[in-house]
Amino acid sequence: MRRRGVALVAGAVVTVLLGAGIRFWPLPYVVLEPGPTVDTLGRHEGAQVIAVSGGKASDSAGQLRLTTVLVDTEVGLREAVQAWFDGDRAVAPRSRVYPAGQSAEQVDRRNAEQFASSVGNAEKAALRVLGSPSGQVKIQIDVDEIGGPSAGLMLTLGIIDKLTPADLTGGRIIAGTGTVDEAGGVGPISGIPQKLLGARAAGAELFLVPEGNCAEALQNAVPGLATAKVATVDEALAAMRTFVAGGAPTPCAAA
Repeated sequence: MRRRGVALVAGAVVTVLLGAGIRFWPLPYVVLEPGPTVDTLGRHEGAQVIAVSGGKASDSAGQLRLTTVLVDTEVGLREAVQAWFDGDRAVAPRSRVYPAGQSAEQVDRRNAEQFASSVGNAEKAALRVLGSPSGQVKIQIDVDEIGGPSAGLMLTLGIIDKLTPADLTGGRIIAGTGTVDEAGGVGPISGIPQKLLGARAAGAELFLVPEGNCAEALQNAVPGLATAKVATVDEALAAMRTFVAGGAPTPCAAA
């Protein structure tokens, strides 16, 4: 991730403090770094991520990977300085993850509720595309230790691929992120820089970027990882078809 407006004077002061022997100084910051990615078409920690009953599930040679961000909440002065100059990590105010007045338990509960809601939206959005009555197919999603709504898009695409005879991945590794609503709209999320890095480390060749995150994705472009701007599930599917066919999907581009 590019660091904008690095305060050289502040950096020098911190260096002096470290040299004076200050090794740990609790700070109101967190460190963000690339988290694990999960193939929604495969297994995670021994369990099938998307299990289908009441319908025939197809197999795919490729992968559709949701992306995550790891958050280090125990940040001292040394850790903050190291992360500040590490291109793969970012220092952010603690309030970005834990809003004032909310405990860690409350935030975890909210994230779990948002994930559960995104799962429901993903199923409805997928069945809208497939035109399948919800009573005919039962879908079970099993992904432990992931919270928040940002896996919605990739879960939706995973469900669609599972219930489509053709392999929508074309044997390629495609990653992405974004919230999804019942109508198939894709919304922006946080952590784009870290998610791009995590996707590339997992071998992804294409990253599906919510339209609202395109500016940030451009500022943090990762060599070897193409981006596709998507505002709906239909646009994400079109981008995948274009990519698999050897074309170039509509990328995140400068205005």
